[in-house]
Amino acid sequence: MDGTVVAILHADLYTPTRRIPDGAIVFGDGRILALGPTREVEIPTGARRIDAGGRPVTPGLIDLHVHGVEGRDMFGPELAEAARRLPRYGVTAFVPTTLTLPEAEVLERLQAMARVIQAPPPGARILGIHIEGPHLSPKRPGMANPAWFRPLTPEAVARYQEAAGGHILLWTFAPEEGEAMAAIPALLARGIVPVIGHSDATYEQAMEAIRRGVRQVTHFFNAMRPFHHREPGLFAAALLEPGVIAQVIADGHHVHPAALRLLFRVKGAAGVALISDAAPLAGLPPGRYTWLGYEVIVADGRCQTPEGALAGSAALMNEGLRVLIEEAGIDPLDAVRSATLTPARALGLRGLGQLRRGAFADLVLWERWGTPGAVWIHGEQVV
Repeated sequence: MDGTVVAILHADLYTPTRRIPDGAIVFGDGRILALGPTREVEIPTGARRIDAGGRPVTPGLIDLHVHGVEGRDMFGPELAEAARRLPRYGVTAFVPTTLTLPEAEVLERLQAMARVIQAPPPGARILGIHIEGPHLSPKRPGMANPAWFRPLTPEAVARYQEAAGGHILLWTFAPEEGEAMAAIPALLARGIVPVIGHSDATYEQAMEAIRRGVRQVTHFFNAMRPFHHREPGLFAAALLEPGVIAQVIADGHHVHPAALRLLFRVKGAAGVALISDAAPLAGLPPGRYTWLGYEVIVADGRCQTPEGALAGSAALMNEGLRVLIEEAGIDPLDAVRSATLTPARALGLRGLGQLRRGAFADLVLWERWGTPGAVWIHGEQVV
């Protein structure tokens, strides 16, 4: 910290529990010192003043589910460079996410990720690791290779967490496969949040997993049993249970705007966490690429396999926020909350995801929704 105090004035502040038009926020030494209407906030002598001119200021975006950015794959040693690049997209904290591979390679890559986390690089905060695969349903594989799938077991939880140096934070799995339900206590005992995803669970199976401690659903709507009035499946279980948070991709391709509105209408912003599910190809020009042995085509804003299956997203959190507000018609306060405070609370993090006195000074000044103009992490300007 260089001791500089920064004051952003005349901003449209989203805390995000409330909006403060013509607001001001003052921060220094990595923390927020004051905020409120500009006319009421005392600006310290010598502070660096920034006139926002009415532009939005929000907490930094928090991505619970992201695979890479600009050609850097987070599933391994490239995690360090990815962390440096994410702030360009308004992301100040994230949970790098794995992919389905043979177990020996997964464990090796987890060890590489742990080494990066133990010596944090400059850039967005690395909050932990999100395991997505190989403990998925062969009926809902997405782009993953079902040949490598296997049901989750307590023994696998121990092996993976040991390889990851204790840094696994989220674990996506299909609870209906094998004896995976019995692994939920093992996840909770190690401080890992159990997440249902790539699942063909019935309503009863989903409710049983929720009763045992599952609290999130991976990319809601995608790679899960669809709703039917006689078998409502995971869809209804997650919508009806207030303690379950639905992660959702809002890249304009994975989920229709009307479905996004439905989700927010039913769950509210406190029950929806915006994610990117960005592939390492996000931020790259259109073309054909290879991602961990998978051929992926980037075209028309989509990442997809040659067969047409979506392969993660080509967009990052900034674009998802814009789509929520401008294409789905979600109130900006709710959209911002889904990308900041909701993911922070989903992880039990009290100092992130909000603008309040004493909180970490992680914030974004937006040129317009979707386009970060300046980004600060722990009070230091990084964009």
